[in-house]
Amino acid sequence: MDAPNGRLSDPASLRRAKRRATGDSRSLRRAKRRATGLLLAAAALFVVMHLLTDGDGWAGYAEAAAEAAMIGGLADWFAVTALFKHPLGIPIPHTAIIPRRKDAIGASLGEFVQDNFFDPDDLAHWVADRAPAEALGRWLAAEGDAGLVSGPALGRLLESMVDGGHHRSLVDAAVERADRFLVDNYEVLRDRIVEEAPVYTPKVLDHHIFTRLHRGVRGVLADMADDPNHELRLRIDAGLRSYAQRLQTNQRLATRVEAVLARAGESLQNDSTLQNRVDRWLVSAAGLLARHAQAEVASVIGSTVARWDADDTSDRIERRVGRDLQFIRINGTLIGALAGLAIHGVGQLL
Repeated sequence: MDAPNGRLSDPASLRRAKRRATGDSRSLRRAKRRATGLLLAAAALFVVMHLLTDGDGWAGYAEAAAEAAMIGGLADWFAVTALFKHPLGIPIPHTAIIPRRKDAIGASLGEFVQDNFFDPDDLAHWVADRAPAEALGRWLAAEGDAGLVSGPALGRLLESMVDGGHHRSLVDAAVERADRFLVDNYEVLRDRIVEEAPVYTPKVLDHHIFTRLHRGVRGVLADMADDPNHELRLRIDAGLRSYAQRLQTNQRLATRVEAVLARAGESLQNDSTLQNRVDRWLVSAAGLLARHAQAEVASVIGSTVARWDADDTSDRIERRVGRDLQFIRINGTLIGALAGLAIHGVGQLL
């Protein structure tokens, strides 16, 4: 489970994160030393050529290359440094971009994930391509460490989902699907209700009762969709939480649930008709969940980044991508040297 600061509270995960951060920091320091060393070498060459030669012949080319390399290296040093901090500590406008624009970057990242990774159609196609029912069946029916987690573990997972509100998207999708079912099957449901009605009641009355009932149920579903604190939603929350706690404390219930899920896994593995039916349901559910989760995902990412400390965020990002950015400095120094050679050469020809 995540800790309040957003880091993983599992000790093994913390150790892995610490080792990764240490490795990133070392790689970043080495890359910075290489880029800075190359810049200092260009500066030293320029000073030597300027002071000890008259700039004629090959010395002129060397001096021009060193001078342009310094300019290119310094310009790219400034550009890379300005992303994470104020160069030399001077508050130059439009520098320290990441710390200063952290919240806006988080919001933009949330929108990017929402638009590109939670598109309902794309997610539904992704799920469909992976035959999820068969894979789910193998997992449910597997034994030992590769198989289903224990009943108490399922209970803890369910309780964590309810406490964090992560089940709400599932409830939203279920409410929307139930309403769609009522609309799509209006005539079938009406005919079945009318058939089951007493023979002595007028058909007109039966139709009227069904219409009122149908409208009432859809009204309740609409209220649930609009009100996150609807009474039925609160009852669902309480029921799920109670069931999660029972799974953790009632061994008979946990064993029974594990057995039921294992049998369901075997059926999914062996019954192609059931696989197709479950696949269609999962694809449809994925699309519904994506629609309901889009805004929430963007909000979660944006609010999470907003809670981060600006300087700490800048340091984290620099550790992860700073090594690659140092190659911009190296390339800038080398390209500058080549440009200096070319410009000096053209000047000599003219």
